[in-house]
Amino acid sequence: MIIQSQAGSLPSLKQTIGTPNNPGGFFGEATYSELNPAYYTLLKNGFVFCVTGFQQNAAAFTGGSAGTPLIGIYNPVNSTKDIVLLQTRLGIETTGTGTTTLALNYFAVTQGGVAVTGTQTQCRNMYTMSTTGSVAYCMINTTNTAAVASNLIASSFSMGLTAATAVTDVQALVENVNGAIVIAPGNYLGWGVSAATTAAKLDVGMIWAECPA
Repeated sequence: MIIQSQAGSLPSLKQTIGTPNNPGGFFGEATYSELNPAYYTLLKNGFVFCVTGFQQNAAAFTGGSAGTPLIGIYNPVNSTKDIVLLQTRLGIETTGTGTTTLALNYFAVTQGGVAVTGTQTQCRNMYTMSTTGSVAYCMINTTNTAAVASNLIASSFSMGLTAATAVTDVQALVENVNGAIVIAPGNYLGWGVSAATTAAKLDVGMIWAECPA
């Protein structure tokens, strides 16, 4: 493939036929374009999915086998797709009464061909809004049966000190992972809270792209 750039200038009109030159810098380098938003092409082509859930009494999860993370995702060993995390979201309605500190973390492990099961939450395609097409097996605040003990790979949100009585924390936290965490075929990821909550109201969600492995 030969890509010819047009150094030092931009085309005056949109070219829809023929073989256009690629606009370039003064040294022929490729230029950065914001013609489309960051994930638009992936989303438009049906590669972006999400899973969401609502929690009142979340279980603690620190990477133990068959644990109960807020969100568990297993990528089947024969999926042929990488699950590439784009964004994690946490909506805090109230921190509840059960703990004094709350931190969320990512844990991951290779399952060695052992499938993870549990009460499944269907994920949703972010373009078609349908609940089909994803390779991910997702679980929300339920026992992740057959998940082996996983390793802490990255920290996530922290809610710091909470009060002894219910506190209203009206906020939404957004973490742009931007592909820095990938769940390869046969791997498992759990995103969990460090301590169990009582009467906390948390809205959780993850967004990812599914790309050829």
